[in-house]
Amino acid sequence: MKQIVALSLGVLVTFALVSGTYADQGQAGSGGASGPGTGKKTESPSQAAPGPIISPKTAGHVETIEGELLRIDKDIYVVKDVSGKEVSLLVDKDTKVDGNIAAHDQIVAQATAIKKEHAQKGKWHADSIKKR
Repeated sequence: MKQIVALSLGVLVTFALVSGTYADQGQAGSGGASGPGTGKKTESPSQAAPGPIISPKTAGHVETIEGELLRIDKDIYVVKDVSGKEVSLLVDKDTKVDGNIAAHDQIVAQATAIKKEHAQKGKWHADSIKKR
């Protein structure tokens, strides 16, 4: 009887861990087209996709920005993305920074377009930044 209970608990714990892993993967989105090799997960129509918290200063357009961190100027991180374009990321107290990030690190950032400056300068608010 004890073996059946222990086995049942083991199965439940394993199921909970696997479910948590799949739930975490479903929340990591990226900008651009979806499909094989793009890294974007398609959401089930029965589940509402969690949206970003949109501040009044941002347009709500979220992108994944990958590349080399060229320099840090106070609260602006300048990144040379994979296409060779320089992108400015505003980093503030709301930005989740994973680890100690310095110039010339390869990074991945989730960023939201800043309304007034997005169309002119390509400035983004960094929601999260981590080393690649």
